[in-house]
Amino acid sequence: MKRTVMMCVVLACLGRAAVADADVVMLKNGDRLNGTLLTISGSTLNLQTEGLGTLTIAMARVAYVWMSQAVTMVVRGQPPLRGELTLGIGGTWELVDHVGVVHMIDARAVNVILPAVKYEAIVDHHASAWQDWTGTITAGYSVQRGNQQTDTFSGSVDARRERPTAPIFEPHWRTNVRLTTLLSNAEEADTSIGSNTLSSSVRQDRLFAPGNFVFGIVQFDHVGTEGLSGRQTWGGGTGYDLTRNLRGTLSLFAGLTAVREMFITGGDQTTAQIIVGEKLRYQLTPRIRIDHTANAYPNLTVTGQYHFDTNTTIDIKLTNRFSFNTGVIDLYLTNPAPGSQRNNFALTSGIAATF
Repeated sequence: MKRTVMMCVVLACLGRAAVADADVVMLKNGDRLNGTLLTISGSTLNLQTEGLGTLTIAMARVAYVWMSQAVTMVVRGQPPLRGELTLGIGGTWELVDHVGVVHMIDARAVNVILPAVKYEAIVDHHASAWQDWTGTITAGYSVQRGNQQTDTFSGSVDARRERPTAPIFEPHWRTNVRLTTLLSNAEEADTSIGSNTLSSSVRQDRLFAPGNFVFGIVQFDHVGTEGLSGRQTWGGGTGYDLTRNLRGTLSLFAGLTAVREMFITGGDQTTAQIIVGEKLRYQLTPRIRIDHTANAYPNLTVTGQYHFDTNTTIDIKLTNRFSFNTGVIDLYLTNPAPGSQRNNFALTSGIAATF
């Protein structure tokens, strides 16, 4: 009993003696740390200190916490709580809200604790149309001189826009934009042969639950080797983020599309097609990332026809902004124009800029 009373007195003194604008963390070994709380998530506490930098501390080592700033606490099965917070004897959080109500919360029920200002900035996030974009822009060029003179340019844009991750999921939009260009020209004996490929798509996702989304897609393709002067695709469906963590995301999706295909020989057809696809983005090491997309379009109107597109790239980081990028593109069409190839295969390399 005496020991408990003494501990309470010590904790009270610490609270009064704390610097007005500093949070205080007392460890079980008696060490005291002053700083600014960054986050408490799971079994760890992150504290920004002036002399030691950012510290990650296991909560099992923490005896007492006193916060000089208002915090927001996200508790499983409850609305977020905001107020003044302390962690006392027994590992129970005590939060006093703005009307003076005291909430005693078991630490095991807490998802995350953030400074209230930081929490509000995440949840009440507003951005202009040009903000919150991430992705890469890649460009490559190759030259061959001999009996045949060949010039090839390859370029791509892979961009994504999504609101920052919030402690509590809120339905929101996600935009995926992709553009791939291959321009090749070969000259031999006064004969010039060009082979150009352009593939562009915009997919708009609406995430209505963690990992679950519906989408709409618009795509345009031109593939010279297949005799395809233009393919227009409109459609939509549903998908799921099978894996979503700090290292990467794997999304699976399926839906229905209306497709209009126009060929250089004059053929033109509009059909209904299924779309089944996946998109993978995985950080293999701190410097190496793999991006992979694959989309299959079985034709419902003309049985037996389909087209299949896949793109795999490996990105090797050179600096914080630039990297070396190499990729494989494979476009397959079962019904190309007469005299054209069904398969268009390309190996690309170049320098990528990250934004």
